[in-house]
Formats: sequence, structure tokens, C-alpha cells
Amino acid sequence: MMRIPSLIALGWFLVCGCAGPFELRKTKWSVPEVQEWYADYRTQKGAWDGILYRGSDSKYHHFVARVIWVDNWAIIQIKKEELALADERPYSTASSGDFGYYCVDPSRGFIKVQDQGMK
Repeated sequence: MMRIPSLIALGWFLVCGCAGPFELRKTKWSVPEVQEWYADYRTQKGAWDGILYRGSDSKYHHFVARVIWVDNWAIIQIKKEELALADERPYSTASSGDFGYYCVDPSRGFIKVQDQGMK
């Protein structure tokens, strides 16, 4: 009778242990936070030249950058009232098409540095 609870506990241990660390990633950023993070990010080998602008919805501008050293993504959302973009475009969560519109440089006021998105 003790075997079933032990097997269930072992199963949960394996599932949780193999799934990796569970941590909440920061997604809501301020402009100064992004600029500080980007200054450090640019020192990493293989860092992108800018962060990818993915579009804007009614509340946020959405950006993404690949974090090379952990093969992960930095998801960045900045409130629209904190940042004005010259070329604002609609944000889409569709999985087909371009991944974003263009790259911006946070260290230079989020100006456009590359005019094409990524697929």
C-alpha cells in the first residue's frame, strides 16, 4: 500500500527535477532598467546589435533579445507612456511570419538600428 504514494512522490520529483529551475522572469521593464541591462548585455560575446522590436499593443511596447550565455530570451515590455517610438507598429502573437519588425539601440534612445525583423 505504501508503494503507490512513494511512486507518486518519485514521479513528481523526477518531473520537477528534469524540468529545470522554476523562476519567474522579469518581463515588465522601465526605460532605465533596459538601458542598464543592455549596457551589460552588449559586453557579452555574440550579443545582438540592438534588441528586436516586436510591436506595440494598447499598453506596452514589446521587445526581445537572445541571451546567448544561457540560450534563452529576454522578454521586455515597456509601458507606452514611458517611451515614444518613431515607427510604432502593431504587436502580434502569431507564430507565423516575422518574429519582429526592427532592432533598436536602447543606449541611443531606442533608435532604429536595423530595418528588418527576424523570421
